[in-house]
Amino acid sequence: MAKFTKISFALIFALILIMMFIAESRPTPTVPRCDTIHAVAEAETCSSIFQKFNLLEAHFLEINPNINCVGIFVGQWVCVEGEVN
Repeated sequence: MAKFTKISFALIFALILIMMFIAESRPTPTVPRCDTIHAVAEAETCSSIFQKFNLLEAHFLEINPNINCVGIFVGQWVCVEGEVN
């Protein structure tokens, strides 16, 4: 009976250590910081906006993580200057 308890304790301890290492190894989420916004005008698209403000497409999408370029609408606020932390 004592042997079973020692094995159980060792197993539980090992599982706790594994869970701690898994939790610590998660990447921290990126958070965009926007310094300048732009209201989408009629006939503008994501492509025309990032070209107008001389942005790379990848950077534009990073600072606007929830944007739906297919459903962009007039008056929608988009970030045109910022960074991702």
